[in-house]
Amino acid sequence: MEQTVIRVGNSLAITVPKPFVRARKLRAGQKIYVEANAELDLVQVRTKSDHFSSLTPEFKQWLDGISLKYERAIKELAKR
Repeated sequence: MEQTVIRVGNSLAITVPKPFVRARKLRAGQKIYVEANAELDLVQVRTKSDHFSSLTPEFKQWLDGISLKYERAIKELAKR
């Protein structure tokens, strides 16, 4: 789904598509976790219940390394 980047004060924002809001039962004012990886052109949104609080820094570093190593393959698979 194509979204438009909008200005909100001094920041930029995107809206969350209504089907995603409904499926995740999101509501205004709810805290969410947003992780962004510019190298992979990826933004992830998680609710508190989805947040990986048990993810160790070492595992996250390893996972980031794997993501970079196989970036092309991941992007090709994402197209399908």
